[in-house]
Amino acid sequence: MTRDELAAAGVHVERAAHERLKLFVELLLEENTKLNLTSIREPRAVWEVHICDALSLLPLLDVLRPESLLDLGTGGGIPGLPLACVRTDLVITLLDSVRKKLLAVNGMIDRIGLPNARVALGRAETLAHERAFREKYDAAVVRAVAGLPTLAEYASGFVRRGGQCWFEKAATAVEQEIAAAERAAGACGLKFAKLHRFMLPGDHGERVVAVYEKRGLLRKDLPRAVGLPKRKPL
Repeated sequence: MTRDELAAAGVHVERAAHERLKLFVELLLEENTKLNLTSIREPRAVWEVHICDALSLLPLLDVLRPESLLDLGTGGGIPGLPLACVRTDLVITLLDSVRKKLLAVNGMIDRIGLPNARVALGRAETLAHERAFREKYDAAVVRAVAGLPTLAEYASGFVRRGGQCWFEKAATAVEQEIAAAERAAGACGLKFAKLHRFMLPGDHGERVVAVYEKRGLLRKDLPRAVGLPKRKPL
């Protein structure tokens, strides 16, 4: 997609950022021939689905103005790397438990030249309890397929009080899921704030981000979750 096409889709980026995004798309598809990072094989579809989906978080960044962001379960580097291409002022940590994927992501970081992006290897349920990660981030974003109670338990441990958790969900029945997760989210110190809705270009439809604010500290007596479901290739 050109800069004008991105702008028509509601995403405005500078020329240098667009060049970095173009390189990311090329590298993602290149790495995908060696490692299954995404089910999408066509560059145009990568732009429409992955890039536009990732950059839909830019309005949330503009409001919160975080200095640090955790991409929890980054897989092939989405949404963290597209955001790092555009927001070079933001320090983004891309966390995943699969070493091969992180090696590919780290290679893309080096080839694009993104000093504001870094990788972290490990399982969320373990790292969230470690001093180097616990409540160290202004925001965390999760695209993993899981229910909101599970996602809340994972993400909340990484986010400091006053920060936010962003959970990307399907647009259907998301209000009911939020209502059902109210008690579990509250136990994790999270309070539902709003739904961020956006449309992807083409025929890819509506997506939503459930935004939660970190109001309190994570209860120390919460049991550790048993693990995020493995993410399918994006």
